[in-house]
Amino acid sequence: MSLDLGQTVLQIDRLASDLKARQGDRERRLQRALEAVRSFDAAGYEDKRQRSGANLAWRVPGVMDDPATGYTPAALPKDFCVAAVDGSHIDVDRHLSARCFLVNIGVSVLTYGSNPDAMLSSQPRLYARDDELVLRDRNAVQRQQNIEGVVLGAKRTVEEVRALADTVRGLPPDLPTLALLDGTLLMLGLVGQGYEEYVRRELIEEGFVRALDDFRQMAGERPLAVASYISLPRSAEVVNSLRLAVCPYEEADCDRHCGRVGPESRPCDTEVGGLMDREIWSEVLRPGERSAVFESSSRMVEKYYREHGLSFFYVHAGEEIGRVEVPDWVAADEALLGLAHSLVLDQCRKGPGYPVALMEAHEQAVVTGADRQAFVEMVEEAISDQRMPVYTSEKNRSKRLRWL
Repeated sequence: MSLDLGQTVLQIDRLASDLKARQGDRERRLQRALEAVRSFDAAGYEDKRQRSGANLAWRVPGVMDDPATGYTPAALPKDFCVAAVDGSHIDVDRHLSARCFLVNIGVSVLTYGSNPDAMLSSQPRLYARDDELVLRDRNAVQRQQNIEGVVLGAKRTVEEVRALADTVRGLPPDLPTLALLDGTLLMLGLVGQGYEEYVRRELIEEGFVRALDDFRQMAGERPLAVASYISLPRSAEVVNSLRLAVCPYEEADCDRHCGRVGPESRPCDTEVGGLMDREIWSEVLRPGERSAVFESSSRMVEKYYREHGLSFFYVHAGEEIGRVEVPDWVAADEALLGLAHSLVLDQCRKGPGYPVALMEAHEQAVVTGADRQAFVEMVEEAISDQRMPVYTSEKNRSKRLRWL
């Protein structure tokens, strides 16, 4: 039986009514948050952040500039380049005769100015050997982690950033360049999943962060900014900083002061809780402006990212508020920060509110449903050609057949 739309629509109507009823209170909290932004005391905030430390129920960012200020974009270089990557994958399928997975990386290089050009490509790679399908602990080789699901998603992210570094390495060294990734620079899939330490170290330190090392080395030889773009971000890190700012206690010890208070009844909840950062910046920023730069306080960044760190800002791209993440060494360099801001904004204006280079990379990377089916058929045909048995589970077979 398919989804009962009659029952579902009633529940959707109740959802809409509930959202409508809460809209007035949400608007009040938004206005209070805007007041907190305008009266933000950076020195007092940092002092309170340091004193509160581990007693906070959430991580709050470091505030680098006045959050009430909007920053205009720098002028575009006469000639510049935007290189972007995106990826997709076909996961391990236990119903398939062969254990394997495929990663497809899409690359887009767009050059603007006196010699405009575009290079689009995709790089599919099949992983099928036993040593390619697992991560092994170098200190205890019998311990291993299958590469599938979340771990495969993290591996794909590593392959994306490596492909981007290789692409930038082949570009003219005198051309101002933005190396652009889709989504966050923080490997969130590995947070709180209970994976062994060797898994995180291989994927983050030996994979992602080592690629950032390559970017930093190249940035010492050419004008190069590295950034990622998040469309319609749901982050609330800046809101968390406002929670700390409006906290009525001299030291924000959440367990001691509010441990017995309901999660929506704490003073910070009633003042600014439940908001997303983008709601604030849609009121503060004018089209084209970026926000202040904030420094991530993620434990993962502190533990694995070494000197790269992670900073972020928001940009009013015209159609939406986007979040831009950069390594700390980009944020600390005014020229590179300005390059990241102006080129991300230009890319959003050239596309339908979203960076056009990322759009093109996505088009190269996408694996359609028809592609996935063709992949399965090619694997089965290749196995059959080798006169080996082709099999599947009865569950998978039942999905291909109509019983009644």
